Amino acid sequence: MGNSMGGRKKAKVMKIDGETIKLKTPIRAWDVVKDYPGHVLLESEAVKHYGIRAKPLEPQQDLKPKKIYFLVELQKFPDDKAPRRVRSGGIHMSAKDRLECLKLSRRTVSDVSMVRASSSLGLMGSDLLSPGD
Repeated sequence: MGNSMGGRKKAKVMKIDGETIKLKTPIRAWDVVKDYPGHVLLESEAVKHYGIRAKPLEPQQDLKPKKIYFLVELQKFPDDKAPRRVRSGGIHMSAKDRLECLKLSRRTVSDVSMVRASSSLGLMGSDLLSPGD
């Protein structure tokens, strides 16, 4: 009977360094993160199911008793930079040359598959591969 009195109405918040904070509920997420700028609270169950894609709690959301939450810092991405475009660094050719190269690679693959198909059927496969005819 005495065990039911303590600890049942507390939520646990775990920092990234392993330190645990026990908080009396009801308490809002904002009351926890206001002392940690750039941090958010994640429910442990959401992290378990979604991993890094877990959604942070809204500031006005209440923490639930007997639940564990993680206090983590969000990565800061620069807002002023536009997304980078990826380019093929080693390829220095015109669009016409690239198109011709693609045509050749498709033709080469189809020719090779045609030779393999004819040799697997046994239709003069050795004559196709021998030079001199």
